[in-house]
Amino acid sequence: MIPVYSAADPVEVEILRSYLASHGIDAVVLGSQLWGARGELQADAYPRLVLRDAADEPRARALLREYERRRHAHAAWHCACGEQSPVTFEICWACGAERPSP
Repeated sequence: MIPVYSAADPVEVEILRSYLASHGIDAVVLGSQLWGARGELQADAYPRLVLRDAADEPRARALLREYERRRHAHAAWHCACGEQSPVTFEICWACGAERPSP
């Protein structure tokens, strides 16, 4: 079994397991039961995505890279003034214009 991803939480790891399954890649989730104990245990309590077949690793890693790229692609928005602001900003940091709705 080949570990390929440490997820932020149990929801993310299940989304990614399903994502890989939709591309014909069989993966299992390990460690999601420890999520509730994070901070209390001196252990890695983040859920992991593990492949059953090592032959799937290159394709799985490529799909996971694409997931990460898409996830971070929306980390900023572009204002009409030409500036880029973080998605957590409701107004442009440069001109004060409101963020356009998606």
